[in-house]
Amino acid sequence: MSEDGFVFVTGATGFVGSHLVDHLIEKGRRVRCLVRRTSNLKYLEHPDVSFVYGGLDDGADWSSALDDVHTIYHVAGLTFARRASDYYRVNHKGTEAIVGAALKHRNHIRRFVLISSLAAVGPSRNGSPVTEETEPSPITPYGRSKLMGEEAVSMVKDLLPAAIVRPPAVYGPRDYGIYEFFKSISRGISPQIGRYEKKLSLVHARDLAEGIVLAGESEASLGRTYFISSEELYTMQEVANQLAKILGRRARSVTIPKSLAYAVALAAEGVAAILNKPPVINRDKVTDLSQRGWACSVERAVRELGYKQKVPLEKGLSETAEWYRKQGWL
Repeated sequence: MSEDGFVFVTGATGFVGSHLVDHLIEKGRRVRCLVRRTSNLKYLEHPDVSFVYGGLDDGADWSSALDDVHTIYHVAGLTFARRASDYYRVNHKGTEAIVGAALKHRNHIRRFVLISSLAAVGPSRNGSPVTEETEPSPITPYGRSKLMGEEAVSMVKDLLPAAIVRPPAVYGPRDYGIYEFFKSISRGISPQIGRYEKKLSLVHARDLAEGIVLAGESEASLGRTYFISSEELYTMQEVANQLAKILGRRARSVTIPKSLAYAVALAAEGVAAILNKPPVINRDKVTDLSQRGWACSVERAVRELGYKQKVPLEKGLSETAEWYRKQGWL
């Protein structure tokens, strides 16, 4: 393998994947991306980015895709789906597929990095942030599918040099998932399911991209799992207040009973089924948002990888809101 070989990225056309590609290019890496021929490549227009066409479940020519590749970043995954089986097909079976391909090329693979999720472990326990030592207890099909993806990687840890990264909620420019929260605050409403205070971790996409690459390039990460997140914990009210200030709005806090939220989610799922699209909100998301906290500790990543949060919450929210404005969304 030549020292100036390629890094290989799945999910590069998505939110996290495109920010990861940006960071890799900034570091002078040559990047090869697995994309579908129907993919929108607007965030990947760079001379040091090349493409292999196909998918995890069909049509990828792994021999050419992984030729002269020294690091694999497996970012591709499904975060919204109409059916639970879709999560397992993509997040579990898709991971198995690329792990199998990587094993056939393991003689020149230095690191395989799986991007998993805090959802694979589950919410905070007794108000305390979870750590890498916390016993996983996912509460949704999405979380269980991500944990099964992790298990697919862990099963071959003696054959494939791998690391796992678990981010919490990710935000930043190009994100669609958290946009509804921004839109609600811009309309003067700060919604919350349940009356109790919620503690959470957040990570800006650029900080996450840097943490992912640290896991991909550090000798310390071999066989290890890391939470890459904010070093601070926030409350939902703190985030809402900060965003309202940025948007120049006074947001009124609205508490939504869990039963009502489930009813709305069920209706959204019905509409999505008619339109043949994943719902914006579903019952799994309500389950997530009903928890008392989604917080994780980054102590291991700080200690072993030298990771450090660089994007303060106010700055991250401001530039995300500005991006939404430029898109005409706010």
